[in-house]
Amino acid sequence: MALDRLFVLIAFAWLLCGMVFGVYIGINDMTMHSNAHAHAGLLGFVVSAMFGLFHRGWPAMSSSKLAMPQLVIYQVGVIILVIGKYQVTQTGVSSIVAPGAVVTVIGTLMMAWMFVAKAKG
Repeated sequence: MALDRLFVLIAFAWLLCGMVFGVYIGINDMTMHSNAHAHAGLLGFVVSAMFGLFHRGWPAMSSSKLAMPQLVIYQVGVIILVIGKYQVTQTGVSSIVAPGAVVTVIGTLMMAWMFVAKAKG
C-alpha cells in the first residue's frame, strides 16, 4: 500500500478512536481526560493526515529508506504518549509520557528530514 494512503487510513483510525474515546469520557463525566483525547485527535488524526498529504504532494519522500520506519516510530510514539496522558490523569503516574513524547518528536524530526532531503520543487 502506498505510504500516503497508509498514513491517511491510520489518521482515520485515530479519528474514530478519538471520537469513541470522546463519547466515552463525555458520557462518564470523565472530562479530566480531555488532554489525552486532544492529543489523540491532534497528534493522531491531524498530524498523521498531514504526513500522508506530504507524501502525496512530494512522492519522492516515500522512496526514502526512513519512510516506513518513520511511520512506525511516529505512530508508536503517539500511542505511548496518549496512553501516558490518560495514565497521568487516572493514576498520577507519568512514567511513559516522557518516552512517548520523545519518540513522537523523533518521528517528527524524521519526517522533517525526509521533507528537506527529498521534497524538491
